[in-house]
Amino acid sequence: MGHWAALLQDEIDLRRQVEAEADVGCTLFEKFSPRPGGQSRFFEFAPIASTEPMDTRWLGLIGGIGSGKSHCGAAWFCSRMLLDPDSRGLVTANSYGQLARSSLMTLAEICRDFDIPLEPWVSGSVEDTALAIANRQRCYIGEDRAFVYVLSLNAFMGRVQSARGLQVRTSWIDEGAYAGEKSFQTLDGRLGRGPGFLKGQGLITSSPNGFNWIYDRFADPNRAAELKVLYVMFSCSTRDNVESLGEDYVQSLEANYTDELAAQELEGAFINTTTGRAYKYFDRAKHAMQGEDAEILFYDPNLDLHVSFDFNYSPATCTLAQVRGNEVHFFKEFFVMDSDTWEITSMVTEAIAQGKHQAEIYIYGDASGSARTAVSRQSNWDIVFNGFKDIGYHLGLGGRLHRRFAKANPPVKNRINSCNCLFKANRVYVDLEQCPELTKDWEVVGIIEGELDKTDPLRSHLSDAAGYLMHTLFPYKNVAIELRGNHGAVKGIAG
Repeated sequence: MGHWAALLQDEIDLRRQVEAEADVGCTLFEKFSPRPGGQSRFFEFAPIASTEPMDTRWLGLIGGIGSGKSHCGAAWFCSRMLLDPDSRGLVTANSYGQLARSSLMTLAEICRDFDIPLEPWVSGSVEDTALAIANRQRCYIGEDRAFVYVLSLNAFMGRVQSARGLQVRTSWIDEGAYAGEKSFQTLDGRLGRGPGFLKGQGLITSSPNGFNWIYDRFADPNRAAELKVLYVMFSCSTRDNVESLGEDYVQSLEANYTDELAAQELEGAFINTTTGRAYKYFDRAKHAMQGEDAEILFYDPNLDLHVSFDFNYSPATCTLAQVRGNEVHFFKEFFVMDSDTWEITSMVTEAIAQGKHQAEIYIYGDASGSARTAVSRQSNWDIVFNGFKDIGYHLGLGGRLHRRFAKANPPVKNRINSCNCLFKANRVYVDLEQCPELTKDWEVVGIIEGELDKTDPLRSHLSDAAGYLMHTLFPYKNVAIELRGNHGAVKGIAG
């Protein structure tokens, strides 16, 4: 009980310190109006002012980017806390970042727009309010100050003990499809407990994530009859919310996603992105240049240089690229048989030195290269950075060398999706004469059940290196954020 008991003691202490905001007259039940389509179907099934018990234990509102699913989720959650203020609730998401930067901002917007008292509240700023709530791991909703836990769902991954003492009657999980099933199972066991009169019920708002556990519970037509009662899903598309988003924003999203990702990210459809040609939107006729056409890709020593490694023995590989505007231009590859990290690093740094590079250098690649072995006290990345130090580039202040890889590699599916989005938008070009093996990779590498086909030992290494770079620079999940920024703020909108 320790952790949760401490939070409840904090609740008592805060009640003594903080005066509740004056009643300003909550307007949620009178003024909240869902959009036509999936939003309306959801609230017809689960009316916002109803306290009637339902056989459905978990509701799902699965939709596209900007479809308003999180907006509806926050409104639904607030209504339950207002109707049963003696109960405790839980707001959670797939990660702390999602909570602080999105889910809780949406919750704060709903409270602001419908005059619902919310504590803590940072005057004039939903952003600061969201961060304050995330840091405290709790908040209070309504004049009667219903208590709400605020926690990252991934904190419960396989940790049943961590949830001991947690008792809630209402739970809202935002972007739950991107969290582990074990986390969900742990929290599901705590739903419907503690004070209050409402029957335990939860809501998952999320974009789909392939045919994972969300599909198994909510959408599989062959699931058990009992699951069809316990788990009920509604779909809403980005276009349902076009009145708030703007037609140009929706069209921009449609143009920047592949057909498969548009179905998933805009229509909220469950799709298979795990089998077939990996880089299906690469087209040699569009993206590979040679002769005079390739001159626009030539190396410029005054432009930042992007270098990406994939560590292997035969071949050892590396790609060089530069970014012009929002395009990535690959102008040179290294593909060396029977080699090692020392040799490939020496070849790359020698070429850079001969080119008399003047600007910054950014390093990308396989995160597993940080591991040391019994054979060498140096990791692959140690060797790389020492090699760049020899030509006058080093990490740290004034070193002009920048590390651009995380502690772990991104999921293969995400990396491939980022590449395909860039290919579809014609934002990646390659010098065919200088990068023949990379070009071949993009044309022939396949994907089987979500993993790259590695049966040909010569293939996939250069495209892996290029993919680390492309995904880091332009991850496909950021397409909507970039476009929204270009079109200005969208009032009253959350995913």
